[in-house]
Amino acid sequence: MNNNPEFRAAWSVVPDVVHAETQLRKLEERLKTLGNVQSPDAARRKVFDDATAALRDGADFPDHIGKRGADAYRDALEASSEAMGLQVGITSIRGHLEYLRISDGAETALEALGKRLKEFLAEVKKPAADLKGARSAEEAIAAGGNAPDAWRLLTSMLGTLRNIRAAQFEILKGLGDGHRLQTLRLKGHFEAAGITPGSVPDDVLHAMTSGQYTVPYLVYISDLPNVWVPTSFEELEAEDIVDAGTPDDSVVDYSPHVTQISPPPAPALTGAEHTPVIALR
Repeated sequence: MNNNPEFRAAWSVVPDVVHAETQLRKLEERLKTLGNVQSPDAARRKVFDDATAALRDGADFPDHIGKRGADAYRDALEASSEAMGLQVGITSIRGHLEYLRISDGAETALEALGKRLKEFLAEVKKPAADLKGARSAEEAIAAGGNAPDAWRLLTSMLGTLRNIRAAQFEILKGLGDGHRLQTLRLKGHFEAAGITPGSVPDDVLHAMTSGQYTVPYLVYISDLPNVWVPTSFEELEAEDIVDAGTPDDSVVDYSPHVTQISPPPAPALTGAEHTPVIALR
């Protein structure tokens, strides 16, 4: 189960997922409580082996050995059936959860995550203002006042941003190709809409595309209007617009052309072409 609190919180607004997760936890706890369950055959055989061992040590062979073996078999059959039934339920509900997370519920979870991101960035604004423009711990100390405390608070808030983005990645990954998702993230589209080369400073772009968040990055994006959590893989894909350049509107005539072949030149005269004159006697 995913231990990211932001991931769990996002899915907590989807009732079907909440129900499935609750039932899964119950089934897993029941299976754990059962412990190691002996098979019916092994339980019956143990009755026979114990009786035989006692016989070798001088005891009488038990009466009703068949009934004892059958009772042990039935008891183990019930326990093993319980374990089998629980395992079938666990496998089924896990598969159902996977289905729910790639169905319409994913959009609801992503919307909740987007709202959470917006609220979180609003919380960033107060300590960000207290920094007085400091971009490092040393500058915050030099600025004095509330700046050092603001820097420490903002540093601790970076973990929340990482959790929100990790939850976003995990949910979107179920809706499309993971490699493609990583490519879109490396282009910056994962963090904000409308990202184009040169639209943000280099240090911001690095944090945005690498996930290596810093306090200056957190402060910067808290003022951006286009920081987002896309609600579908298609919406994220639409951000990756390829600039094909200016179309060439000139018309090219591809119809076949007939090439005129000139007649060969007349052969040069050599003098042998004249008819000889024959004198008559």
